[in-house]
Amino acid sequence: MWGERSTYGRTDDGGVRLGGGVAQWRLHTDHVDVAAGTDGRRVRVEAELLPVVVDLDATALVLLDLQNDFCSPGGWTDRSGLDHTACRAAIPGAVHAVETARRFGVPVIWVFWYNRNDLRNLGAPTLWSFKHRPDQAGIGERLDHGPVLTEGSWGASLVDELRELVRPEDVQVPKYRMNGFHATHLDQVLRAQGIRTLLFGGVNTDQCVSTTVEDAYFRDYATVLLTDATATSSPAYCKDAVVFNSQQCWGFTTDTARFAAAG
Repeated sequence: MWGERSTYGRTDDGGVRLGGGVAQWRLHTDHVDVAAGTDGRRVRVEAELLPVVVDLDATALVLLDLQNDFCSPGGWTDRSGLDHTACRAAIPGAVHAVETARRFGVPVIWVFWYNRNDLRNLGAPTLWSFKHRPDQAGIGERLDHGPVLTEGSWGASLVDELRELVRPEDVQVPKYRMNGFHATHLDQVLRAQGIRTLLFGGVNTDQCVSTTVEDAYFRDYATVLLTDATATSSPAYCKDAVVFNSQQCWGFTTDTARFAAAG
């Protein structure tokens, strides 16, 4: 009952209760059980800071912004003088994550960024994020392949390696800021499907991925960052900071090989 929960109380399996009711976790010396009280397909994933036990029936893979404007030659990142090849480092891991999710029967959610062609959904702070010089092409301005990050554009499309992996049953969530939860239906979809644990990959680690992971943590999802399925064109220390916070504050970190070996 509501009044009988006991945070930090000892559990019948020797753990320490974190939270209460059906949303509780159980902390043990050698793992964290984020699927306590569920009757689903429970597996253990090796992770940092501790291995994590998840319910595959309540888990989803969320991949963010693996799009041409960020990852492909001729896209916005490339044309802005940033290292788009660094972003491409996430693609093999993302492919592996999708293949593993298919094998485990875990739903795949594609979160991608596009904007209205008239840019009325964007304020000055977001426009500034993409246009630091008068001669730099910003959101909605044209590059060789079309306008930057606008609905229906080449730049807003998934990279070829991932586009061919999309299935009709996958959920696709358009977003309008870096954060995948802000003003989108992502949270509604997850809660309607009973999802409690989110595996994350995508680009950029320190921007769209980190803000979405942190917001998921604020909403009490268990978050697991797949370190080899995420990348950034920023300096390496930016991703290092996100990895550190993902395992110290927001949840857990692992890689796609350990996800694939879960059992």
